[in-house]
Formats: sequence, structure tokens, C-alpha cells
Amino acid sequence: MASGLGYVLAAVLAALGVLHLLWALRIYFPFSNEQSLARAVVGLRGITKMPPRAASAVVGLLLLAAAASAIAMGTFSEHMPASKYLLAPLGLLLTAIFLVRGIVGILPSFERALPEQPFLKLNRRVYSPLCVLIGLSFLVLTIALPNWSWRLSQHFG
Repeated sequence: MASGLGYVLAAVLAALGVLHLLWALRIYFPFSNEQSLARAVVGLRGITKMPPRAASAVVGLLLLAAAASAIAMGTFSEHMPASKYLLAPLGLLLTAIFLVRGIVGILPSFERALPEQPFLKLNRRVYSPLCVLIGLSFLVLTIALPNWSWRLSQHFG
């Protein structure tokens, strides 16, 4: 079960990572121009340009790293190298990042700060729910790790 979830989660995160890397290259897919992309994915009032290319590239690379983590967690084996002890803390960190983004994204203060349409509608219907699902998926993968609580106690006493 965990391996299937790991692969599905990795596919979603990899697709999102590639999308962010395309935006870093100023390929505005699936939108026609930079302004419509910025209004849909950033949401700041009156935004007309995307953030710097480096920001999109970093987010894309981080999403690809999260995809690799999902595969590592889903296909965990005791025959893995020493990095296996980092998977439980990494899984909880990724869980927290995505759950916080998903939950904060529906708060009124977040929506007041990023009111541009279509971002607001997309955030309510797609971005925040997807972040919550990704966070919950990382939580399931973390709990599915053998002896995950013991591995955490090694790090945090």
C-alpha cells in the first residue's frame, strides 16, 4: 500500500515541480501570458508579473526533492543506506509544511492578502485542498515506516 501511495504522491509532486521549472523558464503553461499566470498562481492584488525566475526554480526543485522523498518513504527497505533514519523526521516535516499551507490557505487573513482572481477561487478549490491531501499522504507514508516512532526518538530523545 505504501509503495503505491508513494508513487502516486511522487507523480503529483513531480508534475508540480516540472510546472514550476517551466514557469522559471518563462513558459506560461497552461496560461497564455505572464499576467494571467501571475494572477492565477500568486494572487497578490494588482499583480502583473511572476516572481523572480529563481523563486520558481527553487520551488520546482524542492517539489522534485519531495517527490524523491515520497518514493523513498513508499519503498522503504531495511537494506537502505544510513539515510533511512532521516525518513521519519523528513516525513513529518513535509507533512507539516503541506498541512500548514493547506490550512492557512483557507483562512480569511490569507484570502484578504491574496485577493486576486482567479487565484482566490483556485486556492479554495484546488491549491489548499491539494496541499492538505499531500500533507496527509506524507503522514500516512511516515506512519507506514517500520519503527517510525523509534526512529524519531533517536533524533529527539
